[in-house]
Amino acid sequence: MEKIGFKYGLLTAAGLVAYFLLMNMLGLVHIVELRFLNGIILAVGIVLAIKGYKRASGGQIGYFKGIGTGMITSVTATVLFAVFMVAYAKISGEALIQMLSSNQYLGEMVTATPGIVIFSVLMLEGVISGFMISFIAMQYFKRDDYKVPNSP
Repeated sequence: MEKIGFKYGLLTAAGLVAYFLLMNMLGLVHIVELRFLNGIILAVGIVLAIKGYKRASGGQIGYFKGIGTGMITSVTATVLFAVFMVAYAKISGEALIQMLSSNQYLGEMVTATPGIVIFSVLMLEGVISGFMISFIAMQYFKRDDYKVPNSP
């Protein structure tokens, strides 16, 4: 479970980094709405991880093991992407920090402690959305023998 979660977490982090670099290269990093695609990339990584774990376990997957695999994938990808973003903000200079500080939700917090705020916000977004995605995905991947008592 952990091995598969880490593997797909690394792949998902690579996808997130590649997407950010592409958006930066195209000059679209300032469009906040495009961050929605980060969630799509994370969802694809989590679903592939759970699917890979189900295949590795012979088609039978425990509910919490599946959610755990999704969470390992999510946390791995989010930590790596957050570390990348903090390093990128330090290396690239003030351009990214100025853009983030103009955001109405983050504002002055970014200019005061940019590394902590960037890391914290990305971790919250990634872990919370990763749990929700894992929970939703497990509704599809759970074992067939899970049934509601007294149901047809």
